[in-house]
Amino acid sequence: MAAQEPPRAASDWEIIPISRTAWRICDGSLTETDASRLVAYVDRYETGTYDVLWLRSPCPTRSRYRDLDELLADLDAANATGSSSEVSRATRPVHIAHFPPRE
Repeated sequence: MAAQEPPRAASDWEIIPISRTAWRICDGSLTETDASRLVAYVDRYETGTYDVLWLRSPCPTRSRYRDLDELLADLDAANATGSSSEVSRATRPVHIAHFPPRE
């Protein structure tokens, strides 16, 4: 049984094989030294379903797919809708006032 070829992504997603039934999805628009380049890990089970471990936001709400094309379409949709409204993780959190304990 030969390893299934991953589909060609329409966007900058790179699908890198890890084994015959596992892939890593990376954002090709980021440099290789950027940790946020790694988007997800994908495993294909004997039943034919694909299970996804999402590693960054925005990401789809689903984690199980019937094929990789469906997974990439959901990833494109989540990235298109979520990137404009997402707050950067580098932004400082909102300050919460601290009051001393009551005696």
